[in-house]
Amino acid sequence: MNVFAHRHFVYLALIVQCVLWYIVKDDPFFGDAIASTSVAANAIYEANLHTLFYPIEADPGHPTLYSYVLAVLWKLFGRSLWVAHVYAGIWALLLVFVFRKIARTLLEPEHVNRATLLLLLFPTYLSQSAMVLNTMAFTCFFMFALYGVLKNQRFTIILWASLMCLVHLQSAFMLLSLAMFDVYRTAKTMDQVGAWIRNRWWVYAVPFVYLMSWLWIHHQHTGWYAVSPQYTDHQELNGWREGIKALLLIGWRLVDYGLLPLYGILIWIAATRKHERSFLLQWMVLLLPCCLLMAIWLSHTIGHRYFMVYALLAMILAVYYALSFKPMVFKTVYLLLILCLGASNYLVYPGKNLGDATLAYRGFFKIEQQLHDSLGNTALYSYAPIANSRMLRHLAFKGIVTERITDSVNLDSVPIVLQSNINSEFTDSQKTYLLEHFTGRTLQSGAVYVNVFYNPVYYPDVKTNLRKPSPVELWMQGLKAKFR
Repeated sequence: MNVFAHRHFVYLALIVQCVLWYIVKDDPFFGDAIASTSVAANAIYEANLHTLFYPIEADPGHPTLYSYVLAVLWKLFGRSLWVAHVYAGIWALLLVFVFRKIARTLLEPEHVNRATLLLLLFPTYLSQSAMVLNTMAFTCFFMFALYGVLKNQRFTIILWASLMCLVHLQSAFMLLSLAMFDVYRTAKTMDQVGAWIRNRWWVYAVPFVYLMSWLWIHHQHTGWYAVSPQYTDHQELNGWREGIKALLLIGWRLVDYGLLPLYGILIWIAATRKHERSFLLQWMVLLLPCCLLMAIWLSHTIGHRYFMVYALLAMILAVYYALSFKPMVFKTVYLLLILCLGASNYLVYPGKNLGDATLAYRGFFKIEQQLHDSLGNTALYSYAPIANSRMLRHLAFKGIVTERITDSVNLDSVPIVLQSNINSEFTDSQKTYLLEHFTGRTLQSGAVYVNVFYNPVYYPDVKTNLRKPSPVELWMQGLKAKFR
């Protein structure tokens, strides 16, 4: 029996999400889910749904539709972590639904199921399913709008692209990608391009107006449009050196965590079968505007999740193109894709700060409990994502008490500092200072470690027992420093 031909295969996605929800239902908010979701949702909830905005002192500028809906659900079912994780799981299932709709435009049902299995193994899909972050909703809206382009359904494009523009500022880049993709598919000559502009410009103008309206309303409320004073990475355009570095980083994000063999298939097709490049070129037309704009605007905050949609589409294309191989070659290649994606859920780079591209970050929650058990409500100093209030992380007064290290904080006066591979803001000089002037110990859970540094002025009897970085880890840290 061919399991991929079974019409109930789609229920596998429901099983995966139910199991994942049971595992993560008590996880606190973490990483950008704090800054982008929890801060806004809690502010909206506390205002009894009478505001649309983040607190001004912690506003990244994104539209708040995703957080507003979460606040509404909290009003209906109670403000709790399990409700937030149900909300995140619904978006993850909706993404599977639209992924399959797009896959059916190229593949037979059996092979749609094969592509779906790749999606369910993809580390970034699983991590974003576990985090209550607006990425899933944003990706869903983009995929639905893309389906509208593929089916030439103007109302579908307008509806879903408009919703996309009310979730995340990256929608400005993605809206341009959709428009260029639409032009490329429908206009082959300059006359046809002109006709497209005359007859179809308004389809993309409507969601763009929604985005501009948000920016105007946001400016009226905060005094600034899209470049937050809190996020200095976006306050000026990159020079050509920074732009090249950003493009190299984007290239790595695209092939990371098990995706390299998948892109190997696409590269092989591009190099050897010129007559079959059509769908691959369409994918590149979608990809390039977003990459170029990010390379201009961003330098250090380019995350894996920003490119998840392109990985999903590449999965569909990889299965489509691999089907042209001989049956045994196809089975071998498909098995390789499964193994690479599955194994990448456990991939950890020595010396690299952990992000949210895999579920590895969850090890911190066990460490946090150990810290709370041993230190109680002692204030611990660190950077994000550790240094956020308990109400924003746990929605309750539980877990460790943290304070953020700012320019005005003198480390000499700080009793305890937490430094971890989930932090990215500690400078080399700060790390050296802590090693030379503080004693410390290391707590570790899975891929996550936390160095707990004690100021000897306050804790004179603590003995140092810190982890020793491996040679590979030190080499990776040095390489990162040179790249930056």
